[in-house]
Amino acid sequence: MGVAKALWDRRRRQPVDLSSAKTVLLMRNEGAVGDVVVDSALVKCLHQSGYIVDFLLTTSNSQVMRYNPRIRHIYEADPVTSADFLRKFNHNVPRDVINELANNKYDIIIDPSLFDIPVHRLRLFRQIKAKSVLGFNKWPSIKHYSHSFDFDCQRWHVTKTFELIADYLQLDTRGLDAYDLVVPGPIMQEVAQYLASLSGKAVVINIFAGHADRSLSQTQLAELLDKLLARHPGSAVILLDHRREIRIPLPPEVVINPFNTLHHAMALIAQAELIISPDTSVVHMAAAWNKPLIAVYKDVLLNNRLWAPGYDNARQIIVKCGKVHQHRGLVDRIIAALPETL
Repeated sequence: MGVAKALWDRRRRQPVDLSSAKTVLLMRNEGAVGDVVVDSALVKCLHQSGYIVDFLLTTSNSQVMRYNPRIRHIYEADPVTSADFLRKFNHNVPRDVINELANNKYDIIIDPSLFDIPVHRLRLFRQIKAKSVLGFNKWPSIKHYSHSFDFDCQRWHVTKTFELIADYLQLDTRGLDAYDLVVPGPIMQEVAQYLASLSGKAVVINIFAGHADRSLSQTQLAELLDKLLARHPGSAVILLDHRREIRIPLPPEVVINPFNTLHHAMALIAQAELIISPDTSVVHMAAAWNKPLIAVYKDVLLNNRLWAPGYDNARQIIVKCGKVHQHRGLVDRIIAALPETL
């Protein structure tokens, strides 16, 4: 980082001029979907406060915001894994996108990432001619950041990030307590018609997480389906499986999600009676519509509290030891957390 600072950091810190600021660039080019779901609340807050908002995403997470009318333009970086994003010396933003971002001359850039600063971050700031940058837990010596908020990742929920930004920028905070995901009406209607063709209340189950250690096994899925249908007979269960990895035989009441887009999956979540998932992106999609949820987390403090469901209609199950797919009593814990009625 010392070399990166010497090569690309500003000589002097640039304060944020709130009196004239009109344009904002949000940066989420590390590729995570859940981060963008959460950031939707900040987008709404900035827009209703009069800011013009652009978003730098990747081709893998930009679909979350595809139909959001509060965003002027979405710029796409190349796909990247979280490990490569932090480790590599070069960033993933193409030259033509860099040129457009530089020409836009943003008044404020918001870097919502809470952890390590990749060495290429300062290079990107230099290339897009960043003036004022807001960040979290950044080294005081890095002068590209006009202001860095101190954020306690072990004690606070991720939604506090936009509370701090909103307070600093003096934003209109109406609706800041809810995520703002936009699904086109025709997609919502198509999914509603599909659910109406099924018998019983819809339960959406996702067994996959961003890491295999946090995913449920297919053996656990089979046990879960048996016990869920015994507890709530007649339910219609839809499995999210966009990679088509589920291989177990399924009961007649259980189907694989027949749709192929992220927004169809979001519409299923929005209209289901219950969601079960170990993946935080699905968890926070459920939170956007305040859906009954059973979320499964490993016992990792930074994840369990920082990325908790964060709403009363959710139940959080924490697997204390080992990998989620190795936890023998997990299915019984999920069944115990089921609502009495659907």
